[in-house]
Amino acid sequence: MMRIRLVHTLSLLLVSVVGVAMLAFAGLLAWNLRSGFSDYLEAADTDALSRFADVMGRLASEQGGVAALTSGRLNGAAVLDSLGISHRAPPPPPLLGGLGPRPPPPGPAGSPDDRVWFPSRASIYTLDGRFLQGNAPPPGAPYARALIRVDGVPAAEVRLLPRPPLPSGVEARFLRRQYAGIAGLAVLLFAGALVLAVILARHWVRPLVAVQAATARIARGEHDVRLDEHRGDEIGDVMRDVNVMAASLARLEGARRRWIAEIAHELRTPLAVLRGELEALADGVRPLGPDAVRSLDDEVQRLSSLVDDLHLLALSDLNALPFHPEVVDPAELAGRAIRRHARLAAERGLKLDLVPPAAALPAILVDARRLEQVLGNLLDNSLKYTDAPGCVRLRLEADTGALRLVVEDSAPGVPPEAYDRLFDPLYRVDRTRNRTTGGSGLGLAICRALVVAQGGGISAGPSDLGGLAVCVTLPVAKAAS
Repeated sequence: MMRIRLVHTLSLLLVSVVGVAMLAFAGLLAWNLRSGFSDYLEAADTDALSRFADVMGRLASEQGGVAALTSGRLNGAAVLDSLGISHRAPPPPPLLGGLGPRPPPPGPAGSPDDRVWFPSRASIYTLDGRFLQGNAPPPGAPYARALIRVDGVPAAEVRLLPRPPLPSGVEARFLRRQYAGIAGLAVLLFAGALVLAVILARHWVRPLVAVQAATARIARGEHDVRLDEHRGDEIGDVMRDVNVMAASLARLEGARRRWIAEIAHELRTPLAVLRGELEALADGVRPLGPDAVRSLDDEVQRLSSLVDDLHLLALSDLNALPFHPEVVDPAELAGRAIRRHARLAAERGLKLDLVPPAAALPAILVDARRLEQVLGNLLDNSLKYTDAPGCVRLRLEADTGALRLVVEDSAPGVPPEAYDRLFDPLYRVDRTRNRTTGGSGLGLAICRALVVAQGGGISAGPSDLGGLAVCVTLPVAKAAS
C-alpha cells in the first residue's frame, strides 16, 4: 500500500483550498463582468434611444413639423448613421473597483455589426399606434419607448426592442477575450499557489520530521537527543516535551543501571561471605560448630532481609502493597516505637526522647503496621548513624489538615546536597554514613514508599540538634477531624 506523506497531504490541502477560492473568485468575476456588461449595453441603448428621439424631433421641427415624420422625409437609419450612436455610448466604469476589464472599443460607424445593434430593433410610431418606419416589433413583445417632441409637443414615439439574451458580434468576442484572460490569470495564480503550498508544507513538516527522527532515536536508546526549542507554537511545545521525555528517560535509564549494579553489589557481599564460610568448612579449615552455624545464619538473615526489602520496593513501584487503613492515635503509636528502641539507644550511649505535643493530636487514617515500620526504620537509621554521646528525638506536631512526625538526631549531619538523594534506593552518604554500620541502604527508600502510598509525604533537612531531621506528613482522618 502506497504511503501518503504528510507534506503531500498538506500540499494537497493548501492547493485544494486555494483552488476552490480561485474558482469562486473567477466565477464571481465572470458573472460580474457579464452582468455589468449587460447593464452597460442596456444603458447604452437607453442613451441612444433618448438622443435619437431628440434629434428626430429637432429635425422634424426644422423640416415641416409632424408632416416631416409622417411623410417619410426623415429616415431614421440615416439619422443613426449621421449621429454615430448605434453603439457609441460613453464607456462604463471599470468593474470590481477598477480591476475589471473595460468594454471593447467602438467599431466604425455603419458596419454590419453596428447596424444590427440599434436600427434592427428600432421603429417609429405615431401616438395613436400607427407604424411609420423601422422594424416593427412582434405583437406582445416588450420594448422601450421615447417620445419624439416637435416644437416641444409630443408627436410620435420610438420603440426599441430589448437586446437578445446572449451577446453576438463584437460584444461576444469581447466577452470571450475577457473570459480567456480570467482563465489564464486563474491558471497562473493556481500554479503559483501550488509552488507556495509545497514550500509551506515542507516548512511546516520539517520540524515534525525532526521530532519523528528524534523519537525513533530515543526508542533505540539514544537518550541524549535534543531538539531546537526556540519555536513558540504548538510544534515547539511538542519539541520541548520530547526533550523533557528524553531527559527523563536518560535519568531513569541511569537509575536503572545504577540500581542493578548496586543490587548486584549488595547481594555479592553476603554471598561471598557464605561461599567463604562454606569453603572453609568443606576444607576443614573451620570446624562445623555453633559459631560457624551462627555466622552462616547471620549472612542468610542479612541476605533474606535485603531480598525482602527489594521485594517490598518492587511491590510499591507496582502499587501492589497491601494496606489496611484504620483510625490511629498517633501519640500511642509513637510511644510504642520509642519503647521498642529504648534498649538499643541505651546500648549505644544515646538519649532517646519523645517530645510531648503542645495540644491534643488529631487521629490519622493509616495502616498502623506500616506506619510503625516507617517509624522503626527512621529510629534505627538515627540510632545507627548518631555519634555517642548524642540524642535522638521524636516530635509530633499538628498542622491544618495534617500531622507531622519528625525524627531528628545530633551530629554528624548530612551535606545539604544529599538531602534529596537520601530516599533513593541503596544510596549512602560517604564518610559519615557508610556501609561499616551495616544495613542494606533501603530503609529510607522503604519509608518513602510506605508514606507516599498512604497519601503522605516525607522530606529530609537539617536538625536543630546538629544532625539530620526527617519529617513525615500524614493527612488527618476526616471522620475524626
